Amino acid sequence: MIDKEEGRLIGTNEPWTLNMTNCRMTKQENTRRIKGDGIFSSFITRHSSFVIVGIQNCRRLTRYSSFYGSLLAFLLLVLLSGCLPNQKTAIPLPYPLQEIAPATGDRARLSCFLALKDDQGPAIRMEVTSIEVISDNQSLPLISRPITLDSTAIGTGQLFLAGVTVPPGSYHGMRFTITSGEIVKSNEGDAAITQEPLTVEIAFSFDLELEPHDSKTILITWDLENSLTDNNNLRPSLTATPPLKQLAVDLLLVSCPDIDTIFVIRSDKNWVVDSFGLKGGPTYMAVNPDTEQLVYILTARDRMIKVVDLSTYRTINFFPIPLNDEPSFMTINPDGQSGYLFDEQNGYISRIDLTTGQVVSRVLHNYRPKFAEYLDEKNLLAVSLSLLQKVVLLDPETLQTIGTISTGSSPQGLAYSDNKLLISEYSDNTVAVYDMDSYGSINQMTVGFGPRRLLEANDNKIYVSNYNEGSLSVLLPGQLGVMQDIFGFDTPLEMAFNESYLRLYVAEENKGSLAVVDTNTNALQGQIVLGARPFDLEVIQ
Repeated sequence: MIDKEEGRLIGTNEPWTLNMTNCRMTKQENTRRIKGDGIFSSFITRHSSFVIVGIQNCRRLTRYSSFYGSLLAFLLLVLLSGCLPNQKTAIPLPYPLQEIAPATGDRARLSCFLALKDDQGPAIRMEVTSIEVISDNQSLPLISRPITLDSTAIGTGQLFLAGVTVPPGSYHGMRFTITSGEIVKSNEGDAAITQEPLTVEIAFSFDLELEPHDSKTILITWDLENSLTDNNNLRPSLTATPPLKQLAVDLLLVSCPDIDTIFVIRSDKNWVVDSFGLKGGPTYMAVNPDTEQLVYILTARDRMIKVVDLSTYRTINFFPIPLNDEPSFMTINPDGQSGYLFDEQNGYISRIDLTTGQVVSRVLHNYRPKFAEYLDEKNLLAVSLSLLQKVVLLDPETLQTIGTISTGSSPQGLAYSDNKLLISEYSDNTVAVYDMDSYGSINQMTVGFGPRRLLEANDNKIYVSNYNEGSLSVLLPGQLGVMQDIFGFDTPLEMAFNESYLRLYVAEENKGSLAVVDTNTNALQGQIVLGARPFDLEVIQ
């Protein structure tokens, strides 16, 4: 219970205030966890934009019973009030993520996506029991269970149909087996337009040649207007088109190491438009700032940096990383001449000349180097050391230590804005802010559970991916607290921002998808389902 007169929690001497601007309970002076004589530990659980204090390992609660009884009643009111905002519902995967086959052996990979030719046509729902890809001598299944194609749910979006490994070779068509179909009528009920199974064959108008380790995409277009006959019978009009090479503008690259694939997404439609295979487990990516035609990709499994030409998707060069290193992170400097590699397990940080592939500097820091941010104005490389609870500031050429900042527990993501360094403190559920002239602490803000990454986006807003809570916190550098929380995510991690469309893309590992956020309204717009775990995101403006 809160004593409004004294601003204290009943049963304690702790002063608290209820900040209605951010709908969060904050302790005066310094927000921190409640501790009661070492009897119990507490944690913060948030529903919508409220902060609820919960209890773990409770042993003796006599002195707190009145406070927590009132708190539980408040929690029930919040839950029953339905205070979560309405958000677009994503089209889910047609089957669990773990059923999607990883890249194995010398096989190739085929991904298939479907979109509507015109979302204004009749609303049709079809039950599909089989999708096959056809070669000269066999047909191979692309799905393992029935799926529903609902034109209303697809709308202007794109539906992930399948992602499978197949033998290398030539493929010339696809076959859909449909068991039922109906016109969806909101007021009059659904009208069946077929109750008999039917088969739709799609002949490719292009050559689909798959080499070992290829990863290619087929795009299916569903023409609703031409999917009904004059007698109102179902005759699905489906066509397949090959991906077209995209101009290197307003694209998003997504690495998926489990399937050795880089997906290419158009930012105007949020559609997957292409993909290419890259053997070795592609993780972190960095686009060459001079041309934006070359992208450096860390393939962690085969321990290389590969240089890919985006006009052809071909690897034109590769650099082996230092012997015995287990690469865990990569970034490059603003001029694209140097790359920085971390071996988190063994503690090494290496600088690689990206013109020659030679290791020119190398230091041992131990304590698990986690993440780096290049501070261009200061000509420093900031590196978070998660076990040491410090961020070290390195000379970007020699990697010698210039300065050190003490942090909270398990520092991870970093962001630099307006001469301030922001540090996500994973175990403390906080973001710390430091002045980069004095290296002194300015502020520490409580965010969601498990903050891992920070990204500056629209109008200097800082987005924090709270991995354990499934939320984003939005910060403004000049404010002392969280501006807003955005919910509806699963396990948000890496983020990327498109300046043209003011969209924030968030990788969700467990869903095999990207969440899309409108940074003008901070509303969750929808998802781009990839059918595999996304790792890193790289925007090409």
